[in-house]
Amino acid sequence: MNHGPLSRPVRGGALTRAGAGVASVTLAVALTSCSFALGDLEPVGGGEAAPTGAATPPGTEAVAPEDTAGETADAADADAPDTEGGLPVDPAGAVPWDTDTYWLSGTGDALYRLDWTASAATTLQLTHGGDGNFIVVPYTADGTRVGSVVNEIGVYEGASPFSEAVIGAAPEEVEFLHIQADGAWTLGR
Repeated sequence: MNHGPLSRPVRGGALTRAGAGVASVTLAVALTSCSFALGDLEPVGGGEAAPTGAATPPGTEAVAPEDTAGETADAADADAPDTEGGLPVDPAGAVPWDTDTYWLSGTGDALYRLDWTASAATTLQLTHGGDGNFIVVPYTADGTRVGSVVNEIGVYEGASPFSEAVIGAAPEEVEFLHIQADGAWTLGR
């Protein structure tokens, strides 16, 4: 009888594990012995201009780039106060939100003129039943945007205190609320 280190033949799973171990060690040795050097980097295309006559894929149409000359607005400034002034719609068409009315409701876009004075303690309750944007923006009497009450997509229900929504002005200075919605909404105070 042979009583050496292997008293029976290696089979199945043990052989597979041993082979995997040898392969791992071989790979590790090969990777640690690699070396490389970077040469001088050259721009791709050798300074040639990009092709302008690229074919339009079937089923699509080519769209000319928009002329953005003169545009200085930045997407990051979306909630910053509008220092140039100007309501997005004519203030003469604003619907009055009088002191006796606590809830408004509607569908789609609207502009309301506050006939009551907001304060830091004023909290608006809002709902929206549409699928798209629901945006409510406060403006001062001269048409300056002063923050954002809500800017959500889809169904929404929540509250927004004027103390957090109004930026760059006192809540008492808010004269208009512009509502943008694609569905039914309610607004209460």
